[in-house]
Amino acid sequence: MVDTHQGLASQLHEALLIVEDDPETQRKYSQALEGEGSLLTANSLGVSASLQQFLTAVVLIGRCDANTLSLIKEMLSYAPRTKILVVVENDKDSDAVLALEAGAFDVIERPFSDEYLRLLMRRARHVAKLEQEVYRLKSFERRQDSIVGGSPQMMQLLRMVDRVSLTDINTLIIGESGTGKGLLARAVHDRSSRSEKPFITINCASIPEALLENELFGVENDTSGVHRVKLGKIESAHGGTLFLDEIGDMPLHIQGKILRFLQSRLVDRVSGRHAIPVDVKIVCATHQDLRQKSSEKRFRDDLLNIVGEVAISIPPLRERSDDILLLAKTFLLQFNQSMNRNVSGFTEDALEALQAHVWPGNVRELQNKIKSAVIMADGNHITASDLALTKEHKKDSGLPLNIRQVREEAERQAVTRALARAEGNMSQTANLLGVSRPTLYTLIDKYALQR
Repeated sequence: MVDTHQGLASQLHEALLIVEDDPETQRKYSQALEGEGSLLTANSLGVSASLQQFLTAVVLIGRCDANTLSLIKEMLSYAPRTKILVVVENDKDSDAVLALEAGAFDVIERPFSDEYLRLLMRRARHVAKLEQEVYRLKSFERRQDSIVGGSPQMMQLLRMVDRVSLTDINTLIIGESGTGKGLLARAVHDRSSRSEKPFITINCASIPEALLENELFGVENDTSGVHRVKLGKIESAHGGTLFLDEIGDMPLHIQGKILRFLQSRLVDRVSGRHAIPVDVKIVCATHQDLRQKSSEKRFRDDLLNIVGEVAISIPPLRERSDDILLLAKTFLLQFNQSMNRNVSGFTEDALEALQAHVWPGNVRELQNKIKSAVIMADGNHITASDLALTKEHKKDSGLPLNIRQVREEAERQAVTRALARAEGNMSQTANLLGVSRPTLYTLIDKYALQR
């Protein structure tokens, strides 16, 4: 049983957790640390279930024994950067050594003053915050380029991601299958202040209706007098982000329960005894027209208004042809590395085939085609035949009838292809096009292409 001295769900993941079996000692520690932020208390037997819900930055354990050493390892398996302080007896140096070897941040020898306890706790919390910030920055640097795209549409999309990531506003991602909705949801999480906390995904279309409620909200059971809890996806995402993929396929009765959770931020487990406060950022995704489903009474209008506080639409790949060659090159590099191949690029006919294809399966289809082509390629370059693109999905020329527009479209495509073949090298691109570098820069600016 976890007792919250300050019950705001948004503060729980930053709280200090005190683990102590003796009620009087537990009260003494709580009084000593009063005013130092949110406090959680638990006994050694009850703390295990709470670990998955409250991944606190600092933990104080009131004694050192075999159970404590096991508990330290369990805590660090859930949250490796948690700072654990362990109280030890001053005449038992071995306990201090064992606690530190198990992963404790520091030990506190009895007797100690309240001020000394507060000092060590503040130090641990300060180090935890510094490490969290370093981790967040490294994570951002590592993942910020995971969404590939240089087209004006994608640049605008990434600007929207940056903005919504700074807030806890509910976000709805709309796009056709294969456009990368899950990748975009992950980017929202990774660029937020919650990046170190869990990112939990549940696909509402892939789980049978009879099981979906249990998966989302969790279950409590009493078996042979033993109270057992299975945490749901919502609780597991506490402090982080919950990604509801294909929310348009969620059954109506579960939509009602999700709506109640979003309004109250309290989870009612199936057969549960009490409502549980949970702090999560909500990101949803769908390939369906939820407004149409709402008008047909197949999706709750009030739920749509809440989950869609901000809506981000991902354009299909056919509408951002500038990204096709950039994505193709990116996937080529990835699969060269993962499959130990050394395919250096694409032939001219392969580049033309990539641009001419409609890509009904969007980025996922392109990724699969490049993967297959890397395997099938006999030489150092992928050919059109290696791509095995079907003729029925070949674009109409798509060129307008107006002569000026035809020339501009042909010019834009030529610059895009030359940039791809030269891998962004400006001198080589200018040579391929037969123009000077200043002229090339003018063309790039004119058609808003990525350098």
